[in-house]
Amino acid sequence: MKRKGFKLHFLVAATVIFSLLLTLLVSSTAGYQSNKEALINNSLELNGINAKKAADTTNDLLASAKKTMAVAAKQIGTASVHQDHVHLLRLIKESSHMFNSVFVTDDTGIVVATLPENLGTTGKKLESDAIKVALSQRVPLISEPYTGITGRYIILVSHPIFDENGSFLGVLGGSIYLNEPNVFEVLLNSEENSTAGSYIYVVSKQGELLYHPNKSRIGEQVSANSAVSTVLTGAQGEKEVNNTVGKRMLAGYAPVGEVGWGVVSQTPYSQIKEASNKLILKILLYSAPLILLIIIAVILLTRYISSPLYKLASFAEAITIDGQSNLKVPSGHSWNYEANELRKTIEQAVLFMQNQISALSLEAHKDTLTGLNNRRTMDRVLQEWQRRKLSFSYIIVDIDHFKSVNDTFGHHVGDAVLQFLAAKMMESARADDVCCRYGGEEFVILSPGADVRNAYQLAETIRQSLESTPSPTGQCISISAGIAAADEHSLLEETKQMADAALYQSKNNGRNRSTIAAQSNTPSLL
Repeated sequence: MKRKGFKLHFLVAATVIFSLLLTLLVSSTAGYQSNKEALINNSLELNGINAKKAADTTNDLLASAKKTMAVAAKQIGTASVHQDHVHLLRLIKESSHMFNSVFVTDDTGIVVATLPENLGTTGKKLESDAIKVALSQRVPLISEPYTGITGRYIILVSHPIFDENGSFLGVLGGSIYLNEPNVFEVLLNSEENSTAGSYIYVVSKQGELLYHPNKSRIGEQVSANSAVSTVLTGAQGEKEVNNTVGKRMLAGYAPVGEVGWGVVSQTPYSQIKEASNKLILKILLYSAPLILLIIIAVILLTRYISSPLYKLASFAEAITIDGQSNLKVPSGHSWNYEANELRKTIEQAVLFMQNQISALSLEAHKDTLTGLNNRRTMDRVLQEWQRRKLSFSYIIVDIDHFKSVNDTFGHHVGDAVLQFLAAKMMESARADDVCCRYGGEEFVILSPGADVRNAYQLAETIRQSLESTPSPTGQCISISAGIAAADEHSLLEETKQMADAALYQSKNNGRNRSTIAAQSNTPSLL
């Protein structure tokens, strides 16, 4: 007997499997795009923070170098004429570790003493524009990069030398060799900055590379890079750029105010794409066994539940052909039962993929270091509360002297301190409070419907616990906090600004304290 059309169990199984695979494709595509967007935004934000920190570090370094040279120049100027200049230069070089070489010239530019002593410049007259400017202007200077008498590409930090009567004696100079190991390399070429292909570079105000992990590029003109051209105007921020060698980058940038230089921290876009691909591939690999089991179950189940319908179809065909009316009608499930079973199977498949997407979305909205909500989640919660016109308290917390923790104990201990504070926050917060990492060492607690004094008590509970409990450094840390209240009529940005102002008041009043912002935007210490 010739059969017409496809069997029902084949059509149902094919439909379910197609729906399952389509759901998997759509969910994976949405997850991929969501994860990539989150990684791009996080990378831009992190590079902006890194660039700002590196710019501040460079700025502090140059200011310290100028101060060191000023103190040393005064000492040389007031010393006896028989004073051993080499000894003084050795003290400068070994105490600061900022310069590759240091030297003293007379008032005509002839080198009187130098360290290292084997440079071969003692007794020679320096003719560079940087020295000429230093001799003529007789003021502290930090030069643009140039090629010195030794053939090295350098930056010169100089200070005039005057005797006790104010007579000009010459110049004290410190050279930083840009093409050799130097202080910038020590400060900026850290493991943290190299993670996932990220790196930092420094440009002069003329757009030349002063520091780059690839030493062969030092001295290269890169002002065509839009991040460089922007930062040299004094701007700070982050953007996607194509660098001078044609690579797509996620860049953060910040100016060095001391000398007009710029610092750029960037991550290759290819690293973000690769990370997203790996994450989606991992999800697919983890999902594959369960998907396979679901497919096998669907095939077996549809064959089972369609069997009664097939028997009924065969029965009807037998009646039509044979004209028999006394055949026994086969028993089987009702049509509604079969539809319900198929619906349950599809729902199970969709639920599985939704759980995968939910897990992916959760990862994209959490701070990976502390486990707290990240800034994106905080903004979303605040916008929702504002839309619903909910009152809340906004607590912003900052770790006092956190930079010294990183400088003294290293970034791995600094990260442990951030986790330590996050744990204290979660331990003290109420069930409906929202704890977030705002950025760097700043944290925010959102208390819905909380009275500002209750919020103050929460901040004080955390602060007092920290100042009496040893941190991962082995010592207690302290925090400063600013608190502002918002009602249904408050503007979100105004509330944030009030809390920031209260935080700064806590800092200005000696740190290790909590301050409530007054409604007039004038902070008041409770």
